[in-house]
Amino acid sequence: MSFIRYEFPLVEVLPDMAQTCDYLHLTQDDDDPAFAFVKLRHQSLQQDYRSIGGYSVHKIREVKVAQGEVILEEGVLQCGRQVAAYLKDSDYAALFVCTAGAIFTELTRTHTQNDEQLEAYLTDALGSLAVENAMDRIQALLEEKCQARGWNITNRYSPGYCNWPLVDQRPLFAMIGENPTGVSLNDSCLMSPIKSVSGIIGLGPNSKKRPYGCAICQNKTCIYRRLVQNS
Repeated sequence: MSFIRYEFPLVEVLPDMAQTCDYLHLTQDDDDPAFAFVKLRHQSLQQDYRSIGGYSVHKIREVKVAQGEVILEEGVLQCGRQVAAYLKDSDYAALFVCTAGAIFTELTRTHTQNDEQLEAYLTDALGSLAVENAMDRIQALLEEKCQARGWNITNRYSPGYCNWPLVDQRPLFAMIGENPTGVSLNDSCLMSPIKSVSGIIGLGPNSKKRPYGCAICQNKTCIYRRLVQNS
C-alpha cells in the first residue's frame, strides 16, 4: 500500500500546439490573439516546473453495484452505480492523485485578478491538458506493471465525474494517506493546486477498459467528454 510516486518535468507533459488547438478549437494562426497567447504561455512554462503524481494499490473486498459502493480493506468509496459497475470485475484498486503544479493556480489567479478572462481561461485549459497528460503517463506505467503479472486495468475514474459525488474525495484521500504530491483538499473537497486529478483504476485478471459513458452523463464540462469528442 505504499505510495508509488512519479515526477516529470512539466515541459514533458505540456500539450503540444496541435493538442491544444484541437481541445480549444483554435486555428494555428498568429493573428488570432488566443493562439498567440497560447504560444507565449507555452514558452513561459519551459522552465524547471514539475508535475508530480502516483498511486497506492488496495485490495477490493466487494463491489456493490446497486448501492454504488466499492468496499476496500481500508474503507468504502461511495462512487455511485456507474463507476461501481466499471469496477465490478476488478480485484484491486489503484487510488491515484496527480498535479500539474501550483504554477497554474498562480497564473490563473493573477489573470483573474487583472480581469484578463481570456488569458485565465486559456491558462486553465493548458493546465487541464498537462495534468491529464501526466496522469496518462502514470496510468501507462501502471498498465505495464499489471501486464507483466497477467492483469488488466480499467479506465480511470474521478470524483466529480461519471456521477461520482465530489464529497467522496475525503475517504479517497484518507485511504491514500500521506503522499508526497503536495495536493490537499479544501472544505468543498476541491483540490489545491487546482490543476490536479484524483480517483481510482481497477486492476486484476478480469478488469476491462470500458468506454466512458458520455452519452448518459450530464456533465457538459467534463474533460474526458471533450477529449473524446476532439479525438
